[in-house]
Amino acid sequence: MQFKSGEDRGGDASPSVPLHSASLHGKGVLSSVLSIPRLRLGRRGRCCVYIRSSELTTITAHNLTHAFGPTEVLRDVSLTIEPGESVALVGPNGAGKTTLMRTLAGLLDPQGGRVELDGEDLQHVDRRQVARKLSVVPQARPQVFEFSALEVVLMGFHARSGRFSLPSKDQKTRALQAMERLEVAHLAERAASVLSGGELQRVLMARTMVTEADTWLLDEPTASLDLRHQVALLDRVSEHCAEGGSALAVLHDLALVDRYFDRVVVLDAGRAVADGPTASTLTESLLSEVFEVPLRGGTVAGRKVWVVE
Repeated sequence: MQFKSGEDRGGDASPSVPLHSASLHGKGVLSSVLSIPRLRLGRRGRCCVYIRSSELTTITAHNLTHAFGPTEVLRDVSLTIEPGESVALVGPNGAGKTTLMRTLAGLLDPQGGRVELDGEDLQHVDRRQVARKLSVVPQARPQVFEFSALEVVLMGFHARSGRFSLPSKDQKTRALQAMERLEVAHLAERAASVLSGGELQRVLMARTMVTEADTWLLDEPTASLDLRHQVALLDRVSEHCAEGGSALAVLHDLALVDRYFDRVVVLDAGRAVADGPTASTLTESLLSEVFEVPLRGGTVAGRKVWVVE
């Protein structure tokens, strides 16, 4: 059950507010609102009220370490992504961001530490169950062979309906709706192998949208997109989190991080050197040290921007 209002409240996100009580009838109108576990304003000022189900997914990393040969790429990294959280992962090239994302997705076994999915060791969770809870948009262009763009999106239903089941009419409709939302519906019958990088990225994001997975792991989802499509994609990520889902996204554009993500984790040389609310965590001193260039923050049209000094 979910209630959403399109009224623009303006300003930044308010903190989630725990509420109490019950009833949906009569003079219980006020208490019906109070019965809903969380009330929040999204990053773009849109008011959302949603129920946090006990079944929504929490993913936790405990002291992850990983090395490729003598090079340690993850060093004692711990973090938790809870329902409703939008988390950006930032850091210089080679900091370990993709390795961390692959480990959280169960695509790479940690050499030390563990990942838990709803309190259970990820290595012991059935892969189909993992696919129902986690959806990944990879950084590298995947092998799509000669599948059409629509067929790639329909693969998002495999975790729930089975890999060899034929798509239903409803699934095709939902797939096309997701593609329409990201402006790739006109490419539905085109071979995915001939799509541009940005087109394929939006197709893969549409696939994630239809999975119904609670947690989205997005490795540089905006890397191949123009500005308009970056905004459209991240708007959808914000909506997903406002509805009780969660997202961890690798981004390099710090202005987009500030605009869309409530929390940020900063990786440097395999270590999580900062983890906290975006507005207070991204400081000039931290970013200048991590990226090894003098950065200065400012405000333009009410939005945070970063420039090299």
